[in-house]
Amino acid sequence: MLQDILKTPLIPWQDGSGDLTDVVLDSRIRLSRNLKKYVFPDKATDAELAAVLAEGERYMPSLNTLGGGTYESIHLYDLTSWEREVLAERHLVSASHIQKPQNRGLLLRQDGAVSIMINEDDHFCIQTGAAGLQLDKAWEDATQVDDALEAKLNFAFRDDFGYLTASPSLTGTGLIAGVILHLPGLVLMKRLNRIVQGITKLGFTMCGMYTERNEYIGNVFQVTNQITLGVSEEDIIGQLKKLATQIVQEERNCRNLLWTHNQNAMKDRFFRNYGVLSHAWMLDFYETIDFLSDFRMGIDFGIIQERPQAYHALLTAAGPAYLQWQAGKELNDEEQDLQRAKVIRQLLQDYAI
Repeated sequence: MLQDILKTPLIPWQDGSGDLTDVVLDSRIRLSRNLKKYVFPDKATDAELAAVLAEGERYMPSLNTLGGGTYESIHLYDLTSWEREVLAERHLVSASHIQKPQNRGLLLRQDGAVSIMINEDDHFCIQTGAAGLQLDKAWEDATQVDDALEAKLNFAFRDDFGYLTASPSLTGTGLIAGVILHLPGLVLMKRLNRIVQGITKLGFTMCGMYTERNEYIGNVFQVTNQITLGVSEEDIIGQLKKLATQIVQEERNCRNLLWTHNQNAMKDRFFRNYGVLSHAWMLDFYETIDFLSDFRMGIDFGIIQERPQAYHALLTAAGPAYLQWQAGKELNDEEQDLQRAKVIRQLLQDYAI
């Protein structure tokens, strides 16, 4: 199961379904939970971490009865460093989770839509994903897993605070809900700052998914809630859905303006960058992420004849860890650039309409 997910550039749930997929790439839910009888992972002994990991594995069979697929238990220590890095690149684990792999684990559903990190910052971190704007679906998957585990495990909870977490900012619901958005129109029209200021006032935050030298690359942003205490999960998700819908409308308006007033320039830009992706002999990671933004925008305008899923596949294939895992060895910068261009040329052929 794990090897199938590692070797393919698309996780099964990244199927292009969902709402508003021209702007909303995917929806994500993250729930943090801790066992009452153990200290938080950063203060725990190896024996305590091992005990938490064993408890998670013991109750994994109850997750297999929920539907959606069976789960695999993975010990991070048993993986190669590149396998761990690929899992982090694909957001199935966090970067901090793989730094100390001993007594750290992952329960992974076969479609990759649900992953449960064990002994990250908290004892259990339930992560779910869904294509497009499908926060309700991601939330349903997360609550099913949460309920199944809570029926067997004694989570740390107080009536006056809610769920207790290692980070005080998560105390309460323990919920981080997020949507990942592709916003080239807002960036090109220089309207993004106004959006950021507006959502900050509502208790949400926006950050770039790819950054270099403090600059956002690729026009991909994640919007998440900042408040977890004193609000319900339903309120957080409902407000985020409303915000995402408003941002989508703003992005579409910007794209329409750009197209109306600069159609030839936009076509030229799309085809030039598509030409680089399809014929370049070497590609740097960050320039690839930038070109892929125009590639996806060109698909959305019907100019580039590729399936939308190609965008997700190419983002994965461009990752340094993915390239080195595929090669089975460490690659220097030049070797990565050569391999990246080769893989992208092939995938563009595979996903062409």
